[in-house]
Amino acid sequence: MALTKVVLLCIQNKKQLTITHDQIYKHFSQYGQIEKILIFEKSQIWKVFLETKNKETAQNLIKQCTNNILNQDASLRMQLYPSNLENVTFSDMNSAGKDYSKSKEKRDSYNSTDDEQTSVGSQGDQYPNLNSTKNYPQNVQQSIYSYQQHLQQRLYEQQVLQMRLQTQSLDLQVPDYVNTLASAQWVEQFVQLGKLLQTQYLLQYQLIDGYINYIKQESVNALQEIQNQQRQQQLQQQLQTQITTLNQIYHIEQYEKSRVIVAKSFDDSVTTIDMLYNIFSIYGNIDKMVFQKDKSTLLVEYHLQKCADQCIEKLNNVVFQGQTLQITYSILQEITFLDELEELGLVETTFYEERFIGSEATNRYKPKNSFIAAAPNDTIFLMNLSNELLNIESLQPLIETDIVEYKFYEDPKQKHSCALKFKTVEDAIYFLAKNHGKVMADRKILMTFSKKPM
Repeated sequence: MALTKVVLLCIQNKKQLTITHDQIYKHFSQYGQIEKILIFEKSQIWKVFLETKNKETAQNLIKQCTNNILNQDASLRMQLYPSNLENVTFSDMNSAGKDYSKSKEKRDSYNSTDDEQTSVGSQGDQYPNLNSTKNYPQNVQQSIYSYQQHLQQRLYEQQVLQMRLQTQSLDLQVPDYVNTLASAQWVEQFVQLGKLLQTQYLLQYQLIDGYINYIKQESVNALQEIQNQQRQQQLQQQLQTQITTLNQIYHIEQYEKSRVIVAKSFDDSVTTIDMLYNIFSIYGNIDKMVFQKDKSTLLVEYHLQKCADQCIEKLNNVVFQGQTLQITYSILQEITFLDELEELGLVETTFYEERFIGSEATNRYKPKNSFIAAAPNDTIFLMNLSNELLNIESLQPLIETDIVEYKFYEDPKQKHSCALKFKTVEDAIYFLAKNHGKVMADRKILMTFSKKPM
């Protein structure tokens, strides 16, 4: 079934905090356009439908926001799933839903940047709004405004002087009728006065031209200063975002441990959920498991917190089938299967998902037993062997790679054991993953990593 533009959001909310549509919108609108939000269930896990602009936005939300925290509150942990709904519909009076496609001003207020505001003057020119001082120093804005005013005034004066210079005769010839009416001395004085006036105009023109160039250069410097401040602010915002993210991760890892762990990096072409159970159950009884093969991701819910702690301590960064496992605590406190929503057609069933539900029959350990399992090593310890299996030839069908050494231990109660040492730790892990729990000679063979490698 094809992915739609509607996403199902599940928010773990054990504290029953109040979550508003606007809080949800503000968080997710960073990753794409949100059209509608419908909160249809409020319990320990809130369920919300998000209608996005298109399928690509929905896919991006699922990819970017799964396992995120809402409002920087570690108690509000989120999971996103693809939905089969084509659209989210509700009446205008339905308080559980909110249509953001009809609220452009509100949407713009969330998406607005702190860009400089401008106002239009009486001549149609745009000037910086001196009241907008959130991002830039007020003195810089006032300088630019002042530069613009001085520039307009000096350009006007320059034009007037240019016209005056053009009307002055460079030769300053005296009309003939003046020569006939005035003495030569008066004419000479007139010529000298004209030259003096022309020189004065030229000097004024040169001064104004130099001042205009100065104003232009100062304006460029001021604009460059603003651009530098903008870049610094962007870097500061990016740094603050990274710090916030690291703080959230640190907070989860240090103070919000979970019985659920997330393991990644599996070869999904050869790995099965049974093989993963054989490995992860070494560190404690498992209540639930979900293997998302298309994402190469495994979720394991242990019965006890100390089991999850032990698993991360012992298995993280171990190499299995050529892949280095990355194991962390999940933001979920428990795994919730969405069978009911799948039956209603609200959530798309993932074809590549495998599930496991534990019981007393599948538990490795008794509930009250306290144990410390060994970290993966090159020696596998086999238990519950029958008399027929007390030789290496009987166990050979299970062994696909060469072993370095082996040793059998006879138990007076007829539950014998054996230690097999492999060439590498990876070979030992693969042997245990494939063969734990197999029945041979009417006995179910149990395997674990040896606490005393040979």
